[in-house]
Amino acid sequence: MKMNYIAALSAGLTAAASAQNEHEHGAQKYIEELNPAIGVVVDANLYSESSDEGLPHIKEEMPGFGHGHAEEEHAHGQENGFNLREVELYLSGEVDGYFSAEAVFAFNAEEAEVETALFETTALPWGFTIKGGKFFSDFGIINAQHPHQWSFADQPLVYELTLGGHGLNDVGVQGSWQMNSPFTLQVGVEAFQGNNERMFADESGENLPSHDGPRLGVGWLKAGPDLGHAHTLRFGLFGGAGIHQETHEETPASFNYLDGSSYFAGIDALFRHDAHGDRGQGNLTIQSEYFYRNKDLELVASDDPLAPLGGALDSSQDGYYVQGLYGFLPRWRSGLRWEQAGLVNDVQEPGEARENFGDSWRASAMLDFSPSPKSLLRFQINNGDYETETGSENVWEGYVQVVISLGAHRHEVEAACDGRH
Repeated sequence: MKMNYIAALSAGLTAAASAQNEHEHGAQKYIEELNPAIGVVVDANLYSESSDEGLPHIKEEMPGFGHGHAEEEHAHGQENGFNLREVELYLSGEVDGYFSAEAVFAFNAEEAEVETALFETTALPWGFTIKGGKFFSDFGIINAQHPHQWSFADQPLVYELTLGGHGLNDVGVQGSWQMNSPFTLQVGVEAFQGNNERMFADESGENLPSHDGPRLGVGWLKAGPDLGHAHTLRFGLFGGAGIHQETHEETPASFNYLDGSSYFAGIDALFRHDAHGDRGQGNLTIQSEYFYRNKDLELVASDDPLAPLGGALDSSQDGYYVQGLYGFLPRWRSGLRWEQAGLVNDVQEPGEARENFGDSWRASAMLDFSPSPKSLLRFQINNGDYETETGSENVWEGYVQVVISLGAHRHEVEAACDGRH
C-alpha cells in the first residue's frame, strides 16, 4: 500500500513537472516568436592624417567630383583623434512563413538615422525574391555592405566621391531572381525614390521643377561557375539612371539651379579561396570594381541675370579599386588596396568650354586581428595623391579601428564566409 502511494505520488510529481516544463517551453517559444533578434555593433577608431586643411575639404574641392550643392558634407569625414563612427542597433526576425524583416538604426556623436528598414519575401517560387523598404542597393560588391563590414577602415575612393559616405541607400523596392546550377546566375532590378545627394538629388522648390518618385532605377547581374565549396568566382554588371538636380553657389548671394539626369555603370569581379584552415588561416580574397558616372544637367534658373539659361552641364568621371586579403595566421589577416579616381574626368559648365582634369590615386595597407567572431582590431595606413585646382596634394592617413558586436547579428555569418574568423 505504501509502495503504491509512493508510486502514485512520483507519477503525479512527474506529470506536474512535465506540464510545468511544457508551459515554460511554450512561454519561452512565445517570447522568442514575439521578440526579434537584437544586436549592437560599435565601430570606433583613432585617426590621423597629414593635410593642413583637412582631407574631407580636399575631396570636396577635387575638380569634377565636387558635388556643387549649397550644403557641404564635411562633417561626414573622420577627425584627427578619436572617432565614434557608428553605433548600430540591429533588429531582425521572421514575420511568418512568407516574410522576414529587419531594421538597422545607426547613431554617432552628431546624428541618428534609420540606416535600413526592410521586409523580404521567403516563400516565392522559382528563385524569385521581393524586398522593400529602405535598404542598400545590391549592385556590385561594396555598396550593399554596412561600414563595419568593409575589409578596410574606409570605403573605396570612387564610391565615396560619386555616391557619398552612405553609398546608394534609399527607399524603394527590389525584385530579384536566382538560378542555382553548375552556373550561378542572379539578376535584380530596383526602383528607388531617388534621394542620393551626389548623383540622384531632389532639390525641387521655387527654382527647380518637381519630379514625382520613383526617380531612380537600378539593375544588376551577377554570374559565375560553381567551383565547389573551397572556391568562389563571380563577375557582375550593373547600372542605374535617374533624375538629378544641383544648386551651385556662384557667389555668397548668387546661385545657379540645374535640372536633368544622371547615370552610372560598372563591372565587378570577386575570387575567394577557402583553405579550411584554423580560424581563417590560408584564406584568400581578391576583388575589384570599376565605376563610371555621368551627369547631364540644364541651367534652368539663376540669381544672376546674365547667366546662360538653357546651357548644359555635362560631367563624366570614373574610378576603380583592386584589393586582396590573406589570412596568414589563425585570426590574422593582411590586405592591400590600390585605387584610382578620375581617369575619365571631363566637365563642361553652362556657357563654358569643356575641361579635362587629372586623376587621383590612393594605396592602402591593413592588418587586422579577430580575437573572436564578435570583435576585430584593425591597423591601416593610406597614402594618396589628390588632384585639386591648384595641383596635386599628397596625404598620409592612419587608422586604429575597433569593431565590437553584441548579441545577434546576421553579418557574422557573412564575415565567417569571408574567412575572417
